[in-house]
Amino acid sequence: MSGLRLKLAMLDNKHKAELGQRKRPKNLRVFYGWAKVGKIRKKEAISVIFENEKMRDEKTLRAIAKYQHTVYVRQQTDTEIQDAIGSTRMFSEYSIFLSEKRLHGSLELALKANSDADKNHVSDDERAKIADALRSHYIENHPGYKEPTIQQEINF
Repeated sequence: MSGLRLKLAMLDNKHKAELGQRKRPKNLRVFYGWAKVGKIRKKEAISVIFENEKMRDEKTLRAIAKYQHTVYVRQQTDTEIQDAIGSTRMFSEYSIFLSEKRLHGSLELALKANSDADKNHVSDDERAKIADALRSHYIENHPGYKEPTIQQEINF
């Protein structure tokens, strides 16, 4: 019995050592776009998908195309890659729904919320490019869109 425990302890130590030496993935990307609306997803949203692991490029793009209309792609920063190391999924998706109560269906408020979420990792110039790409794609697909009139807020 002690021989079995010894072997299990050795395997456990080996596994922990392999996890510690796991290579950091490089050149992981972030995909910005509009979520595809269908049977499953019924509300429009800004979709931000992070790669957690590298696979063949055509397979990645095919998988991403199922989830969103991609309008902008950038490389992940080092701190974002640190989050990907412990993940068990190929992709992590974050969405900002236009129908959220705090956004009132406003495209500009949704773009501002997305920009605020990226402010610690992305430069101001790149955030402006992302917002412009998302805005132009949305306006192109919703030609009659007008920004909703909402009660003015006091920003402190």
